[in-house]
Amino acid sequence: MKVFVVTILALLVASSQAGKLSDALVKVVPSFATGFVINGTDADPHSAPYIVSLGANAEKHSHSCGGTIINKEWILTAAHCISNPVGMGAIAGLHKRSEVDERTQQRVIDFGRVHEKFGGGVGPYDIALLHVSKPFEFNEWVKPAVLPSRDQIHEGETHLYGWGQPKAFQFSPASTLQTLSTDIINYDACLEKMPENSKLEPSNICSDSLQQSKSACNGDSGGPLVVEHKDSDSELIGIVSWGFIPCGMANFPSVYTRVSAYIDWVFQVQSAYYTLF
Repeated sequence: MKVFVVTILALLVASSQAGKLSDALVKVVPSFATGFVINGTDADPHSAPYIVSLGANAEKHSHSCGGTIINKEWILTAAHCISNPVGMGAIAGLHKRSEVDERTQQRVIDFGRVHEKFGGGVGPYDIALLHVSKPFEFNEWVKPAVLPSRDQIHEGETHLYGWGQPKAFQFSPASTLQTLSTDIINYDACLEKMPENSKLEPSNICSDSLQQSKSACNGDSGGPLVVEHKDSDSELIGIVSWGFIPCGMANFPSVYTRVSAYIDWVFQVQSAYYTLF
């Protein structure tokens, strides 16, 4: 699938440069988030202390996906980010991706669980829970996001965070954490905006760009969509899952795993872990 998506992206780049981008082509290419926040802005330093950079190998960390700290031992991310969870690396406290310093905390993943109903492709159940071998130490640079109530449906403005590229066809990612404000769309309205036969499910949550060419669907896969509260911790309401490429031009809603649909699953995995270990 990765080869297919890369090939399509190459065709889209060539087509857009020639001024011949086909709406029909855009509508038939659903894809996992490609790791970028299109047309976001630099986040304030450590304004998202719950975000982590995930890599496949803790010893040689290379950013592959985002994740969200939900307590001192656990990280939530997307199922499609996970191949073999044990031995993955997580770095918390980052602002610039390459600046690992005294403020950052590196951890090794010693246990992980991908939702058992995740099919491997674009669709529902795109959620995974990771356990770190050593608890995070919370401070002003590293702290958790809170989980929503079971089956809670949110409305209004939200914020996306991830390390991203500034333009849709500029493939070098920005070094600084990016952020984007976006609005939640209810399920029925989102379904109406989607192409026919989309994989949208009620366990997803959608957001809409506030204007053309600002896109959330290319946010770091597995990264956080949050509601920010003035006097309390940010609330994790979505996990970046999928959208239609090229997101900043297709102007379709961005699709996230709705965290409130999986609260029981999260608690069940945590309970099973503590029972076994």
